[in-house]
Amino acid sequence: MTSRLHTVLFAACATMAAALALAQQAPNSSQTTAQATAAQSAQKPAADSKATASAAASAAAAQKKDEDLLVRDARNAGFKPENIRGNRMFCRTATELGSSFPVRTCYNEEQVKVKIQEYQAQRQQLENMRNIGSVVH
Repeated sequence: MTSRLHTVLFAACATMAAALALAQQAPNSSQTTAQATAAQSAQKPAADSKATASAAASAAAAQKKDEDLLVRDARNAGFKPENIRGNRMFCRTATELGSSFPVRTCYNEEQVKVKIQEYQAQRQQLENMRNIGSVVH
């Protein structure tokens, strides 16, 4: 993704440099229509590449925001992001019921999303049970 962005930015800079070189070579009064057309056509890809670059930047920002939300939700659920063998994993150490030994479990991004949803559903169910109990009394 980054190399594609670099290629687009390089192409945009090259076309702008070519357009500037053409504009500086010919005097303003004697510039032919062919040179003007060439300069305009060089500017169109530059505008397209700028739009592509801004779209890529906004997509990268959205992806970063999603990743930040995932890390925040994972931390709230007790998971810690770690790099294991080059992969980002979310690990949690907890003591199993009936045991005194802590157990470390690690999940990938998709698995931790499912676990977070399960924890949120359990929390919601407990809150609903508490609310029903307070209404009865």
